[in-house]
Amino acid sequence: MLDGEAGVFALRLDELFRSLPGPDGRPYSAKTIAQRAADRGYRIGESYLSQLRSGKAKSPSFRTVEGLAAAFDVDIRHFLTDDAERRTRAEIERFRATADPEVHRVAQRLAGLPRETVAVVDDLVDVLHRRREPVVVDQGLHLVVDT
Repeated sequence: MLDGEAGVFALRLDELFRSLPGPDGRPYSAKTIAQRAADRGYRIGESYLSQLRSGKAKSPSFRTVEGLAAAFDVDIRHFLTDDAERRTRAEIERFRATADPEVHRVAQRLAGLPRETVAVVDDLVDVLHRRREPVVVDQGLHLVVDT
């Protein structure tokens, strides 16, 4: 979609469109982002937004960058510095996870359990992320790693 000439700003904006889910779990559209920016006091037209995303428009005003950050609900530094880009990637992953209905379902099931039990589940999730292997829990609550 973007060529090498599009620029860092366009690449970062396109990344948000492609990877940050909206409230319905699907990627944002230009229309939705333009409306979200307007709701927050920033005027950004859909066509200008498309030009920014494709790299045809290369020098947005600081006000436009503020509006885009507000519309996507990310730190403005995502568009300005490399360190913020790394932090914002982690934010995107968190937003993606929070938009997942399965994550909500599991979190709701944890509500009300003793803190120690929640800590055990949290540790198990860490293990699963590190190993990326399926885990089976038997009736006696002994973990069996399926290899």
